[in-house]
Amino acid sequence: MRKALFFLMAVFCFSTLMGQQMNKILYYSHLYLESRINGKNARLVFDTGSPYTCIDSTFVADSNLQYNRIVEGRMGGAGNNQETIRVILNELTYTVSGQEYVSEISPIIQLKSIVGDYADGILGIDNMGEKVITIDYLGEQMAFEDRLGNTEGYTSIPIRYAKNRIYVPLTVNIAEGKTIEGKGLMDLGSGGSVELTSLVAEEYALKDITPQIRYSTAVGGIGGESSGSYFRAKNASVGSFTLNDIVMGFSSNTGGALASKEYIGIVGNEFWERFNMIIDLPGERLFLKPNTKFKDPFNSPVVGFSYIDRSRTLGCWIVNSLAEESNAEKAGLRSGDHIVAINGRDVKGISLEERKNFFDDMTEITLTIQRDFEIVEISFSFDEPKL
Repeated sequence: MRKALFFLMAVFCFSTLMGQQMNKILYYSHLYLESRINGKNARLVFDTGSPYTCIDSTFVADSNLQYNRIVEGRMGGAGNNQETIRVILNELTYTVSGQEYVSEISPIIQLKSIVGDYADGILGIDNMGEKVITIDYLGEQMAFEDRLGNTEGYTSIPIRYAKNRIYVPLTVNIAEGKTIEGKGLMDLGSGGSVELTSLVAEEYALKDITPQIRYSTAVGGIGGESSGSYFRAKNASVGSFTLNDIVMGFSSNTGGALASKEYIGIVGNEFWERFNMIIDLPGERLFLKPNTKFKDPFNSPVVGFSYIDRSRTLGCWIVNSLAEESNAEKAGLRSGDHIVAINGRDVKGISLEERKNFFDDMTEITLTIQRDFEIVEISFSFDEPKL
């Protein structure tokens, strides 16, 4: 789960799409929807890459959530390692889209340190096996239905749904003569386009691709640190749909979801946001219809760093990832730095909606950093596109 998140509107708005009742969301890199957990309001990230519905540890403490049946376990994710966690058994009721689900397994994780303060939990795929899920990225709407509705204008693609995982037919054409085919994991908890596993990267010698932008991330997901590279591929296809000149990534991880042998890579929201989408889990079919974003170009990452918004709980944004040899790194920015202001503006006053385009028109940036009880200012120019 990489990149910034978005804020869910506090009230559901309803409209009709293909005869379905759609729940209003706000999409920004991830899909957030409003829920209730044992009657308490909560914002959940919808994440098909997560087998289970998880709950944030800070939310548990702040909401005084009550439970009795709890065990310890080990859990991994996009990071390199596994973590020891507590798991609530059969005691949490999630109300989503007007329907209630009792989660058999509810891992308690430090989610805010991964995705930011606006996340109270993850709505995993474990309770959705009999649902038809409709997502309209541009209209910022979602629906969870009991049966498949009208699919006129959509293209049907066979998928496999097994053990709380959704697999899609994925083909990546790196360059002439270098094509990778196999199963892709649909991961709507990822803000990126396609990220190939470290095993695929090694087999196809992707470290030799030029140009590429290497990055390291302190918290790449459950399991901690992560690393890899961005590069530009000729195209990537799911079923009959091909996105050309795509900026994507490959992992260098030695463990976790991005070192798996079960699939060649994960396919995230930067790929799927170019479609209206219906996921028919019972029928194991994916229905796609290109939207107006389908032919938009994939831009090279030029900011040089990523952050986790902890402005509500810690009063800062925490630097989580740095691109090697970026202007941000050369200027002295460090992973773990606490950003308290950007160009003199307190980050606590920057709304999540505003962050969608916050850096778009900036060429020069000054970060006010709190580091080891000192205030430091770091200034640099945004990098020119490299890919």
